[in-house]
Amino acid sequence: MQQRESLSGAFDRDPLSAVHEGMHVIDAAGHDVGRVQFVQMGDAEAVTTAGNDDRPRELVSQIAEAVLPDEREPDVPEPLRSRLRRSGYIKIDGPDLLDTDRYVASNRVREVADDRVRLSVRREELAKED
Repeated sequence: MQQRESLSGAFDRDPLSAVHEGMHVIDAAGHDVGRVQFVQMGDAEAVTTAGNDDRPRELVSQIAEAVLPDEREPDVPEPLRSRLRRSGYIKIDGPDLLDTDRYVASNRVREVADDRVRLSVRREELAKED
């Protein structure tokens, strides 16, 4: 993976640290995948999502869920969900109105430069939102 110098002048080991919402995402074949909708840094201790299933919620919790990022992200089946949480991921909003959102693990980010995120995989290989 090609590393680029970050704005702070240090070389980042995690490519996600240079990614921000709104950046264009390009796949390995050079095709537009969409724009970054959400970036989640990895959590090595996110071993499982057990116990995080839906349960009855109070009104305050329902309002908070509407305003705050969804705790159920990434919205993909297990065990992929746990792997993405451990490694870190990008949620990509497709380029067209009817496109399904997709997720890419941090280790699939080849380069971040010039307001673009270039992937090491093709669009068809990305996980789709459930």
